[in-house]
Amino acid sequence: MTEPGQTCEGCGRRVPHPRKESSPDTSVFSYRVPNDEADAHREIRETTAKFLETHERPHWQFWTYAFALATVLQDESLRGAGQRSPVA
Repeated sequence: MTEPGQTCEGCGRRVPHPRKESSPDTSVFSYRVPNDEADAHREIRETTAKFLETHERPHWQFWTYAFALATVLQDESLRGAGQRSPVA
């Protein structure tokens, strides 16, 4: 049996720790990433978390995205950037 916090050798899924009484209620967010971009996206997310020092916090992905998205909203030059970026 795989212990909480460890990765299952059979399926590769990380076994979650039991919920603590002090843990806040949470919601699950997910999105799709093109297969050929998945590794780069994962690496960027993890590198950004380490840069922001959110990588060891509970809910590290939430905090990483919250800081990054708030920073984007402060830069007017990024308005409409999605329309200027090439799409495959």
